[in-house]
Amino acid sequence: MRKLSFIIVGLSILASGALVALPKLVLPKPMSQTYVKNRGYFYRFKANFEVKATGEEIAFDYVAVCNVRLTRWRAGGLSDDTTLSPRAMVQATSDGHAVMLQTVNGCHGLTSENGDVPPDLLPLAVWFEDVSDLSAGLGYASEDAYENPIAKLAFHGARIDRATRDEWEEWRKRSSELYVQQGVLPGPWGYDFPNSDPPGLGQYVRVCDGYRRLKLPDDFRAKLHELWPEGHPRYWTMPSEIERLSIGNVLGAWSNRFQPSSGSHGLPTRSGQIIGRAVRSGHHVPSRWPTEIYPFLWPPLISSLPMTKSPESGYVQRLDYRDGAMIGLVACQSYWAAILFDGSGDQRTRRQTFEVDGTVVKEFTGQPPGLQRPQFVAERDEAIFVYYSTNF
Repeated sequence: MRKLSFIIVGLSILASGALVALPKLVLPKPMSQTYVKNRGYFYRFKANFEVKATGEEIAFDYVAVCNVRLTRWRAGGLSDDTTLSPRAMVQATSDGHAVMLQTVNGCHGLTSENGDVPPDLLPLAVWFEDVSDLSAGLGYASEDAYENPIAKLAFHGARIDRATRDEWEEWRKRSSELYVQQGVLPGPWGYDFPNSDPPGLGQYVRVCDGYRRLKLPDDFRAKLHELWPEGHPRYWTMPSEIERLSIGNVLGAWSNRFQPSSGSHGLPTRSGQIIGRAVRSGHHVPSRWPTEIYPFLWPPLISSLPMTKSPESGYVQRLDYRDGAMIGLVACQSYWAAILFDGSGDQRTRRQTFEVDGTVVKEFTGQPPGLQRPQFVAERDEAIFVYYSTNF
């Protein structure tokens, strides 16, 4: 490989009447790779749902591909660049609604067949009232969501099985032949959420937000009680600069067990177990337990049931708790919609508030609202809501 170097020579400046020569600047040559190895991996992902109102079955059955690209560098180290496709699949219902399914990351090779993936696998599904608008919907983030009286969906299980390239090509061919365009469905092979800015990117939900509610044991309640503001409001928080050192410090390491697993650290399950990459059958680690979760709404969303958008003169963030009626659900919307309302333009000068069921908990101005959104919100001295977010 030809050596690349950039040398700045002969530059001089006039300083105090004299010419001062600058030293040569030689940039280091870039790291050279020794080999690139592409390892394609395929797996079949299935998940079955039912529309409660009509009994219609919504069955997802598709083949995901992981293009694993390994690069060995001369300077040392091995990079692993893995892509997953599709990131999400969408189906329309017979009466004009739609369901989006987030693809569970199975690139590590765990399958249901050999027991590495337990039968209580629980992928994220999003319900849309209208197939013509997939920019905002309700995400079903826990088993509580399907048991909720307001749920539109019932869940009948999911699984992951090993597949081949031939099965992947067959699925793509069959899906293309059977595909019928409805509303703004993204096509026969789902959606991959590219990093670029194509004009249609804002059409689809990209992020789901909520707050997990943790009921405190008595000894933790005593600590929280010491921070409870005068007047003992039902919902309250602390200034951003001391939030973690106050309410966050009450939770401490105790709350770590309640944090959701992610695609890189395990697979979501109804039991709350984490399924690590090296885990084998019978050894699923119960390092977290299910907790209550409720929708968090960024503008322009103002309600999660029904899902409603509205341009407002003020900037209002909402925790849609409704005394527990929204349990199990999260609010999903276009990533770009959230960014658009995140302190851009004159919105920094608007009155900005954070509310729980119409009660103003925090008011702020002059800063991007995303930085002011509370990480922790307390309910009396009994429970703490902890912010939660997941991307597709």
